[in-house]
Amino acid sequence: MLPKIRKTAYVLSSGAEQGLGLIEVLVTLLVFSIGILGMASAQLDAKRASHEATQRTLATSLGRDIIERMRSNPQALSSYAITELGSSIVDAGTDCSVSSCSPTLLAKRDLYEWNELLLGASQRFTVQGSTSYAGGLAEARACIAVASGKISVALAWRGFNSMENASGSNCGQSSGLYGPSHEKRRLLFLSTYVAY
Repeated sequence: MLPKIRKTAYVLSSGAEQGLGLIEVLVTLLVFSIGILGMASAQLDAKRASHEATQRTLATSLGRDIIERMRSNPQALSSYAITELGSSIVDAGTDCSVSSCSPTLLAKRDLYEWNELLLGASQRFTVQGSTSYAGGLAEARACIAVASGKISVALAWRGFNSMENASGSNCGQSSGLYGPSHEKRRLLFLSTYVAY
C-alpha cells in the first residue's frame, strides 16, 4: 500500500508580487553590465598584449635583417656603427640595386633602408598636410656597435605598460620618449660575431 501524498498549494497575496519583476530585471542588467565591462577590459588587455608581441617580433626581424646585411658586407663593418638611429631620416646615398657601390656606400645605403624599415616609412599616411608613418616600431631607436668583428645591435621602442627599465644597453634613453625613468622602454639586444 502506498502512502498518501498530501498536496498543498501556497498562494501569495497579490500585494507581495508587485515590483518583484522590476527588481529582478535591474539586478540582471547590473550583472550583465559588469560582465560586459569585464569582457571589454579583457579585450583591451589582449589587444595591448598582441601589440607588444607584434612589436617584439618586428624588432627581432629588424635586428636579424641588419645583422645579415652586415654579414654580406664584412669589408665595411665599421661603417655600420651608429650611436642612435631612428630619430631622423638618414641620407639615402647611392641606390646600389641600380648601380655599382663600394662596400662603404653599400653600408650607407643599408643603413638608410634599415632606418626606413625601423620607422615604418613604407606605410605612410597624411593628415592635414603632415605625413606620418604607420608601420615600424613605436618611437623606435636603434644603436649598432662594432668592435673587432663583434656586432651588438640594440633596438628600443615604446611599450604600453610600465615595467622595470631594461638593462644591457642605454640605447634610446637620451631621447626622453620612454617616460621619466624609462619605464615604457622595451629593449631587444642582439650580439654576434662576423669574421672579416
